[in-house]
Amino acid sequence: MGRPIKAMVACGSGIATSTVAANAIKEIFDEVGIEVNLIKGTVSEIATKADEVDIVFVTNCYREKISCPIVNVTAFLTGIKREKKVAEIKEIILDLNETIN
Repeated sequence: MGRPIKAMVACGSGIATSTVAANAIKEIFDEVGIEVNLIKGTVSEIATKADEVDIVFVTNCYREKISCPIVNVTAFLTGIKREKKVAEIKEIILDLNETIN
């Protein structure tokens, strides 16, 4: 078994919506059988923490370039196209897991 994927979930405050998104993301990792180490933070922390993680999930728009994949997870808050987002994330983390392990 390889190392866990290191993931950051970021929202405006680093508290409310990132917690909702983090719970949904953790469920996805559990479904595909990949271990994850999740940290929560604010959007303003992404640039400084991106080098410490393998992937970043955001609950709002983030357009800056960073050193790892970034995935918008607003669908977990709105429910709109949630299943499509789940499928997209599964594909991304399976690929990422193969890359880092």
